[in-house]
Amino acid sequence: MVVTQQQDAQTIITLSPNQSATWQQTKWVIIVMVVFVMIIALAWTFVGAWIVLPFAGFEVGLFALLMYKVSRFTYSKQIVTIEKEKVIVEMGIFKRQSRVEVPRHDTDFYYSETENNWELPRIAICHKQSKLVIGEFLNLDDRKVLKDALESAGVILLRNRWWQMS
Repeated sequence: MVVTQQQDAQTIITLSPNQSATWQQTKWVIIVMVVFVMIIALAWTFVGAWIVLPFAGFEVGLFALLMYKVSRFTYSKQIVTIEKEKVIVEMGIFKRQSRVEVPRHDTDFYYSETENNWELPRIAICHKQSKLVIGEFLNLDDRKVLKDALESAGVILLRNRWWQMS
């Protein structure tokens, strides 16, 4: 999801992944899966196939861990602030975990596409020897919205396929 705000002489672009389920909904999915698998595992245990029980426990434990990690990732956020003199990128999950600040006049914004469109386009902020890719978690439509938001903020995007119309 891409949200753009204009405040005074700066543009603030907030990027976050699409979130199909809240943490509460994810917990309910985990509980249903645990109950379902454990009922089956206990039934097999009662008929003498007790070896199924540790594997069922491992399965639901791994399922719960992966669901937690995916749900936590959907709360990540990048905030790109474009001012007249500098560009600030703040990243984190639930809180700011890192902040990158670069001068705007020495910074290039790259929009790179693959030849056959097999991969999603990438948008990167490059300053001297450092490169920061923004919006990696966005889908194709949101990346196009981000590209348009950057262009409307007055940023010149350098394209690797400049001869083609976007």
